[in-house]
Amino acid sequence: MSVPNNAVEVLIIGSGFGGLGMAIEIDRRRLGSYLILEQADGVGGTWRDNTYPGAACDVKATLYHYSYAPWAWSRTYPPQSEILAYIRATADRYRVTPRVLMNKTVVSATWQPAWGLWEVICKDGTKYHGRYLVGATGQLNRPAVPEFAGRDTFAGPQFHTARWDHSIDLTGKRVALIGSGASAIQVGPAIAESVAQLEVFQRSAPYVMPKEDPETTPGQRRRQQYLPWTTLFSRLRSYVFGELFGAGLVGKKEIRAKARAQWETYVNAVVQDSDLRAKIEPDYEIGCKRVLLASDWYSTLQRENVSLVTSGIESITPRGVKTTDGVEHEFDVLVYATGFSTTDFLAPMQITGRDGQTLRNAWATRPIAHRGVTIPEFPNFFVLYGPNTNLGSNSILFMLESQIQYTAHLMRAANDRDWRGIEVKSEALEEWRSMIDDESGETAWLQGCQSWYTIDGVNTNNWPKSSWQYHQLLRSIDLTNYANVS
Repeated sequence: MSVPNNAVEVLIIGSGFGGLGMAIEIDRRRLGSYLILEQADGVGGTWRDNTYPGAACDVKATLYHYSYAPWAWSRTYPPQSEILAYIRATADRYRVTPRVLMNKTVVSATWQPAWGLWEVICKDGTKYHGRYLVGATGQLNRPAVPEFAGRDTFAGPQFHTARWDHSIDLTGKRVALIGSGASAIQVGPAIAESVAQLEVFQRSAPYVMPKEDPETTPGQRRRQQYLPWTTLFSRLRSYVFGELFGAGLVGKKEIRAKARAQWETYVNAVVQDSDLRAKIEPDYEIGCKRVLLASDWYSTLQRENVSLVTSGIESITPRGVKTTDGVEHEFDVLVYATGFSTTDFLAPMQITGRDGQTLRNAWATRPIAHRGVTIPEFPNFFVLYGPNTNLGSNSILFMLESQIQYTAHLMRAANDRDWRGIEVKSEALEEWRSMIDDESGETAWLQGCQSWYTIDGVNTNNWPKSSWQYHQLLRSIDLTNYANVS
């Protein structure tokens, strides 16, 4: 077979923060041509998809941008629309947008050893070829809706928060909000005033801390825009605070104890009803699940038209939701704030590496990648925001930039040595796996709760050390961990 003449140096799947950041780095390091394959009709990833009322960042704006591309934010925690505007403007500024192919849903990617290329096939039948393949679909892109019995029988509208149906006017409606996690605590307060009735179905109570979210003054915005270096101190301060809180999550029990005490003080001040107080108290150690930020969640639960339901859901009926205590709750609209399929990285794409090995089989028992980026038997393939690279605190963009630079280093090393396919060795992955498991043992994530951070009690999503240690680790590459394969 002749080598395809339309091959590019790098194919990138996804145009969120990871994919766009990778493209910018390729241009900055002059690593060659690239294309980004995007399944939707615009860039932005998670921030394009999640348009629900109240959607906003829970990381301070000073940390939520590329380090080389600051922005003049309107408030401490920017809303979804502003973050999406930033992503779009940055893609345009760095001339990435013209190289994003929209409405290209990737079905499969296969390593072709005869060519030394990846062949990617999209849902519309188009094929693309690249020497390197970067999976940048992230962990929060596939909504998870529980398969409740009778879900298809409900007579009214129902949708997931990440696929919000803006054609449905909730004013005066009876609304079920199923879930009480990160999306729910933003949606609930945003719609509570306009709906007739809001019932929140809680499976597990979250820790919710107050969110100090003042608007940015005109003077501060001007400084951010024209003197971005003046924000470095506030950026560093936010980062250090996140690292200190992260230290509690990864083993400092005294920090967790202080955080728990702060939560108790806050709740005792804002929730007087003892019955509600009992319902909202988590039954697990703080940090085991994601700690949430909102100053209006507990007050929303105390509104006359809002109630918190802790009985399990038995089924969905044509009229609403039936709980395990036998009560049928009637609604006009069902909203699922039930999170994402976070452990099925890169699914449902079929990724096939060397000798017919599929990523699905390689990760059948648990997803794992060396330094969260590379996988044995998958030459020239890199994952961004992959296994064990999520954070319980601080900004994921800091982690992403470390992974992007590491990937660029590997590409450059392979190019300089004329390697056909750079692939991590199995023994390097096993050492990495052992380190992840050893370091995860004392973390809050393995202290007796179920969350999207783990599979069967194994930490599959989070980085178990400080983000600074991860950054330092990925600043350089050790080629003894890699081999040149055909």
